[in-house]
Amino acid sequence: VYTLQGVKMQDIAERFGTPVYVYDADKIVNQLTILKNTFSGIPLKIKYAAKALTNLAILQLIKKNGAGVDVVSIEETQLALKAGFTPSEIMYTPNCVAFDEIIACVALGVGLNIDNLPMLEKFGQKYGNTYPTSIRFNPHVMAGGNIKIATGHSHSKFGISVEQVDEVLDVVKKYNIQINGLHVHTGSEITDIEIFLKVAGIMFEAAMLFPSLEFLDFGGGFKVAYKEGDKVTNMEELGKKLGEAISS
Repeated sequence: VYTLQGVKMQDIAERFGTPVYVYDADKIVNQLTILKNTFSGIPLKIKYAAKALTNLAILQLIKKNGAGVDVVSIEETQLALKAGFTPSEIMYTPNCVAFDEIIACVALGVGLNIDNLPMLEKFGQKYGNTYPTSIRFNPHVMAGGNIKIATGHSHSKFGISVEQVDEVLDVVKKYNIQINGLHVHTGSEITDIEIFLKVAGIMFEAAMLFPSLEFLDFGGGFKVAYKEGDKVTNMEELGKKLGEAISS
């Protein structure tokens, strides 16, 4: 008989009917604790990617344990607010959305990552330096469990190419846009620590070009075990090496 935290799954099925989804809150909190411990030497704010699961109870659990949330649509933004997150705890990271969504999220006062040059131009025209924004860069680094979950390679639709940084700076200067952060996400299920460090190095170089930065937003991509014996990201080694890279 399969149990979770001492509760029989059969009892749950009989009480609630099937199909029924059951989540292990202790496991989720433990994963958050691992992240906090891994990067304890770095000024850190954890953001949970709501696209993984927008169940309100899960979002509330995430908030209760001190994390913020990353959203990809206006609907996810509204769910995050409903779950109790404040606008300052929400980072909106869209991909190729209509500009109306950007306007809606600015009206809500949430954090913003802009992922393409035309959108940055429109943003500058409308808001100038009245609302800060972060920029999502594509680092041109291939990494991830497979091509479908690799988001930072040169043919990816996600983010502005790092090779276009001069064009970004031109738009920023033209409209006096306040750039408060840089965001990058290379892929999912990454086990090679050197990939994270390579991307961090690219971001550190880009950061030197934006004097008003308040943060660097590193997307996750850590490999977790789906079954016993799976290879995982060595979080202890990653935390140590990334901490050293930031300190230097």
